Amino acid sequence: MGYKIEHNTKVIDLPDFGQLPIGILRRARKVEESEQTWFILEELLSDRDLKILDTLPTSEFIQHMKAWTGGTSLGE
Repeated sequence: MGYKIEHNTKVIDLPDFGQLPIGILRRARKVEESEQTWFILEELLSDRDLKILDTLPTSEFIQHMKAWTGGTSLGE
């Protein structure tokens, strides 16, 4: 099913967090915890999607990440 981020009439489609490729999560464990979200997003998203993401206000980005991950810390 996945998760959609809609911003300024543009849409970013993220896969369901529970369906992420295990290889991305395996590599993310070697990244500092504060960088893990960015590592995963940069692995999943196209340059176009990252440009859309870059325009989100911080508060909106945080809300989307909590909703996408179900509140799970990526370091867990």
